[in-house]
Amino acid sequence: MSTTKSSTTGSPAASAAEEKTASSEAKADTAARKAELRDRTAHFARDTRAFIRKTPRTIASLSDSRNLVRASGAIGAWYIDADEAGSREEFLRGIGSCRREARRSAHWLSLLDGDLDERSEKLRSALLSEAVELERIFGAIIGKTIANARAKQKTA
Repeated sequence: MSTTKSSTTGSPAASAAEEKTASSEAKADTAARKAELRDRTAHFARDTRAFIRKTPRTIASLSDSRNLVRASGAIGAWYIDADEAGSREEFLRGIGSCRREARRSAHWLSLLDGDLDERSEKLRSALLSEAVELERIFGAIIGKTIANARAKQKTA
């Protein structure tokens, strides 16, 4: 906590109150981003299931569809685990699993491209884009978490 004087009141107590308010706002922003990502992963899994219901049934697509359903649902499940992690290592392991499952989802979606009507192809393309975006988001979370840990070690 800083003991610099506030520009508006000039007292250290006012500065501490401003920092507390800023900290509360940051926590609220973090909570909102967590909830948004949790909702986004659930939405992705639901949309994936809707896509699977419209996919033609072939020997190859049945296996690929099962794998896609597992991977798309696992993204959100791993995110819940990571969010509830007790340590940074557990958190990174969970987020790493989210990234891996997003990558797997993109893989299975890329294989399910045969015999789709125009509407299903658009949905597949949108889901593929979302899987890639989720993979990038989780990769960025990993990078930022590691960078913050290194910065913390340097200041300690």
